[in-house]
Amino acid sequence: MNKIFSRITVLVPKLKYNLFMGVLFAILAVLPDYLFMAFLPNITYLTDIVFLLVMFIFGFFLSLSGLAVYTACCLTFMFMQTVQLGHIAYFSRPINPLDIGKVFGEFEDIYSAGMSDLDDFWFVPAAAILPFLILIFMEFKWRKKLYFSFIGILAVIIFLGIKPERATRRGLHSFLPPETRYSIHNSINSFSFYLVRGADSKNIHDIVPRNFYLPYKTDKLLESSQLVVLVMGESTNADKMHLFNSEASQTTPQLDKLKNDSNFAYSTAISGAVSTHSSLPIFFNMMKEPGNIIKLENNDTNLFKMAKENGFKTYFYSAYDMKQTNLIGVRYIDEIVTSEHNPRKFKRRKEDLLLEMFKKLDLKNGKNFVVLNFKSVHSPYEENYAHHPEFDVFKPKDDSRFAEENAAYENAVLYIDSILGQLLTEFKRLNVPNSQFIFTSDHGEMLGVPDGRYGHNQLVMEDMRVPFLLYNIGGKMPVLPEGVISHYEIAELAAQYLGYKVRNPNYGDDVFFVHGNNLFEDYQFIEYKRQKGQLQEMLKDEVEDFVKMQNKEVAE
Repeated sequence: MNKIFSRITVLVPKLKYNLFMGVLFAILAVLPDYLFMAFLPNITYLTDIVFLLVMFIFGFFLSLSGLAVYTACCLTFMFMQTVQLGHIAYFSRPINPLDIGKVFGEFEDIYSAGMSDLDDFWFVPAAAILPFLILIFMEFKWRKKLYFSFIGILAVIIFLGIKPERATRRGLHSFLPPETRYSIHNSINSFSFYLVRGADSKNIHDIVPRNFYLPYKTDKLLESSQLVVLVMGESTNADKMHLFNSEASQTTPQLDKLKNDSNFAYSTAISGAVSTHSSLPIFFNMMKEPGNIIKLENNDTNLFKMAKENGFKTYFYSAYDMKQTNLIGVRYIDEIVTSEHNPRKFKRRKEDLLLEMFKKLDLKNGKNFVVLNFKSVHSPYEENYAHHPEFDVFKPKDDSRFAEENAAYENAVLYIDSILGQLLTEFKRLNVPNSQFIFTSDHGEMLGVPDGRYGHNQLVMEDMRVPFLLYNIGGKMPVLPEGVISHYEIAELAAQYLGYKVRNPNYGDDVFFVHGNNLFEDYQFIEYKRQKGQLQEMLKDEVEDFVKMQNKEVAE
């Protein structure tokens, strides 16, 4: 131990300039993001201590690799950031691999458009170029004082190879950029995927021709609510909630108390997708049709956007990480908190923390749109209520996986029922005139029935059946569809409360879709038609084939 300590004591003075370069790299790599927040108020970045630490370590090893390697890496990052920050300034969202393909394919037009707006975005080249020029200058200035080691070159190669290697195994959805993540982090992800999969990959091409679907019509209503609270649950299967299924265990004692309340309405719902990273963008952008990607890009019917434009203050508090903010409309959210704000607290307290944050909000003044994004009841189910032993009520009847998973899941639902009960108590206490509380879930969950499968991401009914409930104060109670309500219809209802009537000219009210896992790639989906309250499966197909068929019909 003494030998190790003495070696460190000797080595640290030699590495002090390298350590400083690591610190400088971490600071300058994210400095443009904070500059952007000063110039573009709609841009929001969340502090990510873990990523800053990674940047420090990378910057340290990069300084060990010699001037040539250092300069080459900095110039590469400078190029990526120039493209990235220019895209953010112009489109108000980070660039993704699909966008990179368009940049290279339509470079002349994009370059001309960018140069014409240079007066408005003069800070882009400064933010993208200056930090890396400073780093190159410091590396050159201290080149004789910086310690050199081939270990540094090896570490840099490994670091730069991690994301491209991952791109060979993972789909596009894993590389879509969260809007609240540092821009250089998103750049590394997006360019790595594009580098590996390339412009010839199916993943890089739009799967739906532009202007295939007719645009939605949006009419502003004369009145809106004062307060809309929307809780998006996680992996909540309506069939496991006693409120929706009398044969289920007593998992919803708090919600059951509201059955006879005239202000309360509930119905089984069908989710818009079977995964969180697909369901949230679909819901908040009111995307109904498969492959209607333009809805995710233009945000014309984004709930946060409509709320913001109608005078609402907008909130998004999530027990999830920032990856779930991708494509939900972050630029229209006034206050956003994810688990990265305090990972240890969120891990320890789960939705208790969201409840606490909700209680601290001033919601009696002005108009407010609050979205709470749960992470419970996601697997492993027992971890959702580990901080509350009193919810360990349901016990497995035997030692089979089926019995253990179902018991843990029911306990997790019981925990969420308690949180919802407390949220509703606080909501009713506020007693804001014309206010609504909505709860649904991103998707359902398979629990071994009927075919022994667990989890989600599958186009089966267990993954689609989710709860919907509404508590309405002062407003007119809606007439719910017979049998089931779709996620799209729930979003339509939320839009009405926010002061907008959205009309979709493409499909009738009784036709809706459940999307597969990866929105920007070809994927399977299911089309349902609701007849006399019953669901009829109409079609199960690939998006690409569906679009070709629809285009042919339109042409004819």
